[in-house]
Amino acid sequence: MDGECGGERRLVDGAATRAGPRLGWGLAENPPCGARWSCSSPIDETLDLRSTDRICKSAVMPFGGQHAEPFHVTAALKFRWDALHVARTVTNEGDMLETLLGPDKREPKTKRPWLRVDVTLRASTPWGKEIPLPAPPVWARWARETIGRLEGVEAVVPDEQVREGRRGLPEILGWQGEPEAHVLCSPDGVLRLRGVELATWQAIETPRRRDDTERRPDQPPDAQLVAMFKRLKVAMNAGMEALDHLSPSN
Repeated sequence: MDGECGGERRLVDGAATRAGPRLGWGLAENPPCGARWSCSSPIDETLDLRSTDRICKSAVMPFGGQHAEPFHVTAALKFRWDALHVARTVTNEGDMLETLLGPDKREPKTKRPWLRVDVTLRASTPWGKEIPLPAPPVWARWARETIGRLEGVEAVVPDEQVREGRRGLPEILGWQGEPEAHVLCSPDGVLRLRGVELATWQAIETPRRRDDTERRPDQPPDAQLVAMFKRLKVAMNAGMEALDHLSPSN
């Protein structure tokens, strides 16, 4: 992996050739749709020594710069590349199933693996420069516009958030939470606003490495990633515009 989640920026022949996350949100060097990665720090990767999962984090800043003073807007991204994902990418599906289940003439059907990509929109004030807590009507206007726009055409998560899986069971493909505020309480009991955020996540399907080379390979996640960053670019701009409600100058 060469020390970063991005090691190689794309999946090779529909599968990773070495252990580690190859989710090519690749992106750090040539991000799609104008979204640019934060240059202040590299992609952060943590190895869980108990589970051997790899947790990767980074941040995106809005295309076109910051336009929501006194707030600084970012989007935090995170995904977990677990041990099973590693097994399915360093070897093929047949070998992986034989290792887990033992030799069997009947090879079970498998589904494409997927990653949960957490995307959290954040707006924070500079440290030590928190702003007065807005009045309830102001909060209501901000929340109404933010939720309305991010649940409409400027959504972060894809339109299809639930689909029918095997045996008719629902499969969750995306989720969006409620806006949250981070408030600082001073020693004299005055509440001041430090920042706001909105948590979301979405599923990104990754390809299997099949042992039968005659079968059609799974599609790489490139199109899903491009769509995710397109939505993120639009959503961040919508979020910045809605922050006008919370600005002390208004």
